[in-house]
Amino acid sequence: MKSSEIRLGSLTLDSSSGRLVGADGTEVELRHQTRNVLMMLADVPGQVVSKAEFFERIWDGAHVSEDSLFQCIAEIRQAIGGEAKTVIETIPRKGYRLNPTPGASRSWAWRWLWAALVPIAAGLVAFYYFANPSSAPAPRVIAVLPFQDDSVGPNQNQLGDLLSAEILASLARFPQLSVIARNSSFRFREQDRDLSEIADQLGADLILEGSQHLDGSQLRVTAQLINVEKNSRIWSDQIDTDLGDLLKVSTEISRRIANSVEAFVAEAQAQPGGQNTVDALLLNQKARRFLISGPSKENVEAAISAGTEAVTRYPDQAWGHIAVAFALRTKLRFGWSDDPQGDLQAAIDHAQKAVSLAPDNFTAHFALGRVRMQEGNQIAAIAAFEAALLLNPSSADVLNALAQSYFYLGQNERALEVLARSAQIDPLPGFIHPWMSAWVLWQDQQCDQAYESFQRIPSPRPPARKLEAVIQVCRGEVAQASKALATFLSAQPDWTVNKERNLHEVQWIADGALPRWLDGLIAAGLPE
Repeated sequence: MKSSEIRLGSLTLDSSSGRLVGADGTEVELRHQTRNVLMMLADVPGQVVSKAEFFERIWDGAHVSEDSLFQCIAEIRQAIGGEAKTVIETIPRKGYRLNPTPGASRSWAWRWLWAALVPIAAGLVAFYYFANPSSAPAPRVIAVLPFQDDSVGPNQNQLGDLLSAEILASLARFPQLSVIARNSSFRFREQDRDLSEIADQLGADLILEGSQHLDGSQLRVTAQLINVEKNSRIWSDQIDTDLGDLLKVSTEISRRIANSVEAFVAEAQAQPGGQNTVDALLLNQKARRFLISGPSKENVEAAISAGTEAVTRYPDQAWGHIAVAFALRTKLRFGWSDDPQGDLQAAIDHAQKAVSLAPDNFTAHFALGRVRMQEGNQIAAIAAFEAALLLNPSSADVLNALAQSYFYLGQNERALEVLARSAQIDPLPGFIHPWMSAWVLWQDQQCDQAYESFQRIPSPRPPARKLEAVIQVCRGEVAQASKALATFLSAQPDWTVNKERNLHEVQWIADGALPRWLDGLIAAGLPE
């Protein structure tokens, strides 16, 4: 071998030219970014390269989804083949390391020596930043609590959630802030607010709280940002505005908060304001409440009705289309549709319309990802979820959905990596995160770990008992599996293996996963 060549399984990388060739001399084609990622790893064999280093060098520090890096790593591993995970090693919560296949040339001894010296240099750099913390400011972790609503009338307790959610989404655009997901921060609605206790549970050092009062069409918003550690108010303000300018107010509050933590601020793009936008968003919130209150045919139809009303009354707004797309996807997901093909096409049309009307609305891309997932087009779903995360990196809902698409493809490692990111921004997860984690771990045949994750689900709904059943079969606990499945069948006594197969077969294409799932349910007692 030449001194510049490195053996990677059956492939050879020429570190001087970047060419990757097989044993027969055929060059392996890689995307430009993927080749650069491989070259970064090859520069320091045996040394962990952090994700931050990749983003700084490959993407010039631009804010991109971590999945861009995961995709590059996956392409490299796919090219290497059987020894891929040994050659390109994932170091949990740190980064990746390249381990050349034995037989590389002696010149690599110098590279290994250099790799050994790198941690020393890194230590000196870390000491410098420790001594000069302002040189490398860490993102401040902020939680946005539901705004208290002092209004009267039909919109009471709706505007508070709306404003808080919009502020949360706007703050997620600022790289100097790490935003706790609404799934966790909204847990503290209507509780006695001990901010230090809330901050401790959420892992936040900043808390935004506020209130609002609507009088006719005039809205008064008060907000304050609290540094919990110092028990001091960093910023507070009172804003009087017309209701139609509510979304502009959320952007303005977000900008002032970001300025208050004394970091560089890139202006967040304001959403179009106006009364129609607010009214359409209120109908979207109404539909959302139906869907999150529990899956049922009645709730889904009520959500479709609210979304359709928004589409009819405000055809130039995306929110109605978003609501209908999510509701139709739920209807299809639970097998409640009398016209699956027609409802699927309608869901796709509504989601695409939402994206065309509001390309900067992360929820529109999220809805498109969900319906593409239902369609079975996981690649398109992943692309839509990545677009949503570029607009709102702090959405645990999008991350959990992205993990599900990877799960359906059988990419368990990547799914678990995304779920780990979700857990960082959603420290008090509800149903979705532990359920999805348990499902991935079961598919990865880590059945005891899957059961541990399942046990973290608060009050599992009957459909979740199917997962418990197959996990228990995997653990050899068939009696417990039958008990779990009986709980599910008591809620849906007409369910069969054939219905379960129809529910999943289009989406779930991981090799051998669906047959194994069905075998587990049969073992637990699901009738054919």
